[in-house]
Amino acid sequence: MAELRLPTISEAFYETCAKFASRPAQRFNPDLYIDENQGCLTYQELQQRVERIAFGLLALGFEKGQRAAIMSNNSPNWTQADYAIINSGGVTVTIYPSLSLNEVSYIVNDSMSQFLFVGNEDTLQRILAGSDGMPSLKKIIVLDMKFAKENQKVIGLQQLIKIGESQRATVSELYQERWKGNTLEDWFSIIYTSGTTGQGKGAILTHRTFASRAINTLITFSQTAISINEESVCLSFLPLSHIFERGCGELIALYTGACVAYADSPSTMLADMRKYQPTWINCVPRLYERIFITVREQMSASKIKGFIFRVAMGIGDKVLTYRTDTEGRINMSPEYDVRKHLPLFLKLGYLLADRLVFAKVRNIFGGKLQHTFTASAGISPKLLKTFYIMGIPVVEGYGLTETCTACNVNPLQALKPGKVGPAANGSFGKVAEDGEYLVSGAGMFIGYLNKPEETAEAFTEDGWFRTGDLVEMDEDGYVKIVDRKKAIICLSTGKNIAPAKIEVQFSTSSKVEQVFIIGDERKYIAALIVPNFDYFMRLFEREQISFDRSKLVYSKASGASVCIEVGE
Repeated sequence: MAELRLPTISEAFYETCAKFASRPAQRFNPDLYIDENQGCLTYQELQQRVERIAFGLLALGFEKGQRAAIMSNNSPNWTQADYAIINSGGVTVTIYPSLSLNEVSYIVNDSMSQFLFVGNEDTLQRILAGSDGMPSLKKIIVLDMKFAKENQKVIGLQQLIKIGESQRATVSELYQERWKGNTLEDWFSIIYTSGTTGQGKGAILTHRTFASRAINTLITFSQTAISINEESVCLSFLPLSHIFERGCGELIALYTGACVAYADSPSTMLADMRKYQPTWINCVPRLYERIFITVREQMSASKIKGFIFRVAMGIGDKVLTYRTDTEGRINMSPEYDVRKHLPLFLKLGYLLADRLVFAKVRNIFGGKLQHTFTASAGISPKLLKTFYIMGIPVVEGYGLTETCTACNVNPLQALKPGKVGPAANGSFGKVAEDGEYLVSGAGMFIGYLNKPEETAEAFTEDGWFRTGDLVEMDEDGYVKIVDRKKAIICLSTGKNIAPAKIEVQFSTSSKVEQVFIIGDERKYIAALIVPNFDYFMRLFEREQISFDRSKLVYSKASGASVCIEVGE
C-alpha cells in the first residue's frame, strides 16, 4: 500500500485556499465585526487576511519556532491568528479565556510565549494587571479591528496589520520561506491539559501529529458513511483553545475546504444553528443534555403537545429496533432508509410522528445536520438513542489532547450507545493488564513541555501512550470507558466504585445541574448536588411561591448566563 502523503498544516492551508478560492471559509455575525465582508470570508480572502497578520508578526521580529499564545473566545480572528502564527514558522499556545491570572502566567512563562493575542479589552486589562510576572511577554495584540489604543506593549489587530503592510516589501519573502520551510517534525501547537491534580501540562503537537490524524480521520469517515467536504458547514461554539473543536472543526475544515461558521456565543448556539444551518457540529454531553431538556419542554408545553410527543417517541422507539442488528449496533447511515424495512402500519405512524415532532426537532439544529460528534466525557446511552429516534445521528468518539482528537470513533452505520467505538483514524488500541487503555499510531503528541519525567511516565516501555482511562473492550473491538483510573473511588469496605456510572443517571434531569460523587475511604457513597436554579424559579413562579430575587447571582463564565447563587 502506498504511503500516505502528509501535507503540513501550512501546505494544506495553501492547497485549500487555491483549490476553493471562491468558496466560503468563514461565516460570522457582521454586527460583531464592524460589518466586515457582510459576515463572510472566502478562502482567498482568508489567505489574504492571514498573510497580512503574519506580515505584522514578522515585522515585529517574530522568529522561527517562537511561541505566540491566543487567549480569546471563538471568532474568525482566532482562526486567522492561529494560521498566521503557524505559517510564520511559529507555535500556537492556546489559553482558555476564563483562566485565572495565575494560570495564565504559568502557561505564558512555561511556554516562553513572547506574543499574546487576547479577545477583548476586558481580557487585556486582566493580563496587564499581572504582566510584570510574565517577563517573556513582548507584545499583546487585541483581536479586535476597532481597538486603537497603542503603547509599547499593546496594539490592536488593525494596527498589527498596518505595521505588516508598511513592511510588506521587507517581510513577504521571509514569510514565503517560513511557511514553505515548515516540516512535519516542527511544532505547531502547545495545548495545556487541565490535569486532574496540580498544574497543567503542555502537550506538544507537531505538524505530523495533526496531519497524520487529519488524513487518517478523513479515510475513516469515507469508510463509515461520514461525509465532510467543501459543501459542509461546521458551527464552531466549543472553545478553540481545546483540541476537540480546533481539531474536529477548524483544522478538519482546512483539510477539506469546508466552511466554519462562528456562533455569537455558546448561549446563542440554538439561534446560530438555525441561522447557519450546519451540516456538522462538535458538542459535549452536557450540551446535548441541555438541548434535549429544551426540546422536551418545548414539545410538552401543553397537555396535547406532551401527549403527541410521548406517542411519537414510542413509535420512534419501535422504529429504532429496525435500525438495530443482533449485536446492538444501530445503523444511522444516510444511505439506510429505515422506512423500507417497516411494516405498513408502523411506517404510517412513523411518517406522521416524523412530520409532527421529529422534523421540528431537526429544524432546531438548522434542518441540514448530517451528523454531530460528541466527546470529552461519557454520554448517556439512553440519551443517544433518544436523538437517534428523532433522526439526529450523534457519533460518540474518544480522544485526548495527547492523541490530537479522536483515536476511537463509532461507525455511523454501526453505532453502539455506551461505547466510544473501536480504534480509528489511524490509531491502534489495546487494554493493559490493569484495565488501562493504551494507544499508539497516528496523531500522537511528542511529549510534555519542560516535563521529561511526566513524558516518560506517559508511555510504556514499548511506546504505547497511557491514557489514564480504565476500559472494557468487546469482541468487535469497541471500547467502553469505565472511568478515569485516578477517579475510581475506594470505599473503606474494599469495594471500588466508578462514579461516572452514578453521575450519568442524572444527565437528563431538569432539576439537577451537576452532581459530584464522593466516598473515598468511607463506608458509603454520597453526592454533592447542584440544583438547576432556573428550573426551580420557574416552578416557584408557576406555583406562586415567593422568593427573594435580589439574592440571585448570575455568571457568564461559560458564555451563557447561568444562575449560580440564590437566597433561602
